[in-house]
Amino acid sequence: MAFEDLLPEIGDMGRFQILQVFFFILPVVFIGIHLLLENFTAFVPEHRCWVHFLDNTSALFNVSGNLNFSSLLKLSIPLDSNGKAERCRRFSWTQWQSLDPNLTGLNLSQLEIEPCMDGWVYDQSFFTSSIVSEWDLVCDSRTLKSLSQSIFFAGILVGYPIWGYLSDRFGRKQMLPLSYLLLAVSSTGAAFAPTFPVYCCLRFLLGFSIAGMLLSSGMLVMEWTTSKHRPQIVVILSLCPSLGHQFLGVLAYGIQDWRRLQLAVSAPSFIFFLASWWLPESPAWLVVHHKYDDALKVLKKAAKINGVKEKTLTVEALKSAVEMEPTEAQTHYTMLDLVHFPILRTRILSTSFVSFTTAMVFYGLSLDLQNLGHNIQMLQVLLGVSIFLSRIGSLFIINRVGRRTITMVCLLLAGLFIPASAFLPQGIFRVVLAILAMSSIAVCISTVGIHIIELLPTVVRNTCKGIISMVDRTGAMLAPLLNTLRHNIEAMPQIIFAIIAITASLVVFFLPETQNQPMPDTIQDIECGPSREETRPSEEGDTAVKISQF
Repeated sequence: MAFEDLLPEIGDMGRFQILQVFFFILPVVFIGIHLLLENFTAFVPEHRCWVHFLDNTSALFNVSGNLNFSSLLKLSIPLDSNGKAERCRRFSWTQWQSLDPNLTGLNLSQLEIEPCMDGWVYDQSFFTSSIVSEWDLVCDSRTLKSLSQSIFFAGILVGYPIWGYLSDRFGRKQMLPLSYLLLAVSSTGAAFAPTFPVYCCLRFLLGFSIAGMLLSSGMLVMEWTTSKHRPQIVVILSLCPSLGHQFLGVLAYGIQDWRRLQLAVSAPSFIFFLASWWLPESPAWLVVHHKYDDALKVLKKAAKINGVKEKTLTVEALKSAVEMEPTEAQTHYTMLDLVHFPILRTRILSTSFVSFTTAMVFYGLSLDLQNLGHNIQMLQVLLGVSIFLSRIGSLFIINRVGRRTITMVCLLLAGLFIPASAFLPQGIFRVVLAILAMSSIAVCISTVGIHIIELLPTVVRNTCKGIISMVDRTGAMLAPLLNTLRHNIEAMPQIIFAIIAITASLVVFFLPETQNQPMPDTIQDIECGPSREETRPSEEGDTAVKISQF
């Protein structure tokens, strides 16, 4: 008998579970904003070298004469192969001789050219400021923009195993307010960062806190929900980041200064911190740690909120609900301990690779919207809408097709759409294919999230999820760095993303399907497989259905 068999007695999808889900909706929306915020706060504007006689008002007045600004610009800035002003180089001295009508065939290669010695001038027509324009993250320093994005995901990477272990050790509820507080302080502090290194440190802490918030809140919701309703809950919560993506695009139209935008999306986190104290602990966690009295209290509280008059909930019923060796719940497994269990080890490795792939591909594409077109606000809104609709669609098929099948198909589709878009010029067809690829990966993220939770036992679920999420964030961290390969070969990032997506679809094939099966409570539930088979009534009638815990 699994613990979740008791949940229908207190209302498996009643008012309590609905209120719990609604509490997390707004915080997860803002998490979605933070994940893609650097599409705007790290926007790379058009730029050129600062030139004294062009950008010094008095000097420009003295030399302009009958020449317009465009003509004067050509005297100081060489043109690239597309006929546009070079971004990172200028002439060593003003080329007045080019104005001589008798001088033809001037060989620019013979003219002395130097890097931008006095800084840059930035186009402020899209955004008045960004971290790129404020700290000159261009030309030789252009990789620092990708580095700041990778540092943010590194914070999430480090946070997942730490928060995962702490929440398995001390409880999901205990870690939630701490992660909210750190999120609020670090994200707000980033808006006032005086230097780029300080900004990166605060973004690292922000990523670290996001890991704790997502792990603790995700497990609280999942462990209060039966397998029948779990896919709907996961998809609903996965829609929230999509709403955040849409809201971010709209917000960026009105707030074009990066510090104000950062502050606007950070301040609400303090409210989330204050509101998080009302949430009860996960009863599944309390039971497997032999805290039966506390588990009984929170279950009765939930039953009261749901309006259910339970009669059979007792400490003895809780003890009999989870079949485990008496010492297992008291054992605190470390991450190294888990590799000794072959089936568990295989599941961790396989799901880690799939999560690595979905994170790398999704953030590699979604954090590079400037490569698709110039109207980045519209692209951000379009991305949010398409992902939102895709995840709504997955809500209707996830219980009909199965977790494994959906994941395999969507990974394969993404692997086909990505290279097709890579070789197209900027335009509507490139945008459509890129959006389809990101939507396919977004569906995978939802289904993989359900699949992972249903494959792992309660006693080490957050520890395992922390390991998997750490690998997941490694993919997200590498994605911005892979995008820098575009400076060498234009289509190289997309080719890598496509190959790894197709490979991951093959890995998913070897994972077991978990649709309509209860979550395992202990490691023995998955390791002993056939010896722990149970007979459970089907939902359609009284016919016995044989459930294998493998």
